[in-house]
Amino acid sequence: MIIVVVIGPSSRGAVACELAKHLELHLIDQDDIIPTLQHPLPSSSSAPAPAVADSETLFCELVIKIATTQVKKLDLGLIISTMRPLDSLIDKLKQLADSAAARLVIVQCIEAHDATDGYGFEGVQKYTVDPKRFVAENFAAELLDKVAERNSTHLHALSLYNIYKPFTESRKSLLCKRCQEPISGPMYQCMACSEYIFHKSCAEDSNDLDLFRQSCPKNLRASKESTEYEIPPEKQKRCETCELNNKDFSVSCRDCIFKTNMEGKFLPLIINHGSHSHPLNLIMMPTSYDYKFRCCGCGELGKSISYRCYDCNFNLHVGCVLLEPTASSSRHRHSLTLFYDSLEDTYWDNNICGFCNNERNPDHWFYYCSTCEIVAHIGCFVVD
Repeated sequence: MIIVVVIGPSSRGAVACELAKHLELHLIDQDDIIPTLQHPLPSSSSAPAPAVADSETLFCELVIKIATTQVKKLDLGLIISTMRPLDSLIDKLKQLADSAAARLVIVQCIEAHDATDGYGFEGVQKYTVDPKRFVAENFAAELLDKVAERNSTHLHALSLYNIYKPFTESRKSLLCKRCQEPISGPMYQCMACSEYIFHKSCAEDSNDLDLFRQSCPKNLRASKESTEYEIPPEKQKRCETCELNNKDFSVSCRDCIFKTNMEGKFLPLIINHGSHSHPLNLIMMPTSYDYKFRCCGCGELGKSISYRCYDCNFNLHVGCVLLEPTASSSRHRHSLTLFYDSLEDTYWDNNICGFCNNERNPDHWFYYCSTCEIVAHIGCFVVD
């Protein structure tokens, strides 16, 4: 979903109209609304016409009401045409876009002979066009490509901020992507874009791995196998780009998969795992991307889905993350405990798996029976 604000002199009108036609979006033009606001109705002809400043205020209020209905209730984008940048309007549109997962874009119309550098807008994507050379079809294609490119070139690596400091006063009302409540206190934010912002508690889901051990679909655990994601139709969620292009949910779209997991809560987006000192990000990639990694838990290759620390290049299979810390097996009469690091010095030489009798890598995780003093590959110890 996209909100486009076209700013400039009267020539901007043609740009806005052509863009609205090619993007098939509703157009709100200040040139159409301001004269109406300044012209008194017959029943109140004795009342003075609003001043220009008052008319602009009324225009902003009207635009926000229409935009809110379009974006939040109808899931439709729109184009707004205005002569000059109205700070209050831009700020409120930024808030609306953030709360509705929409994309706000500024298109400034400046003719070639105009030496001005234009206006600056913090945190908003901006294009400058010459109305006399503007080709709506080409620009619309470029605009949609830019949105798609932004959604496919990074993995939404979430970074923790212990104190929320908005970039501007208007961004104090940013909403958490998961609970849709205003952000306050510690938060996680995508390091490459402002699209994904979460309360710390929402991103971590309280790290209740016992709950996810029971509810996580089996195919998400099997990250060593080349299997497609099996997501029931009723739980599939389209990403912003697919909605914008009227495309169906696709397991080949990384952001569709990310959003589906986020709203379905199949797996926590962030975990604080005992095997690593930093938070781990969930990565879910389409199998067609051929994303592979070496698991630091079991040492085996994995693909498509993992938990990753970007700072340390530390990766884990989902299945390894969800291993029981203490588990039982029909293959042994005692419960075994999962260890991430080597035992005391006296056991450093105990590198033979008690189940397959093959040597194990001391750098990899293992299960250990303190009664029998045996160790086991985590893959050899079959949990009942």
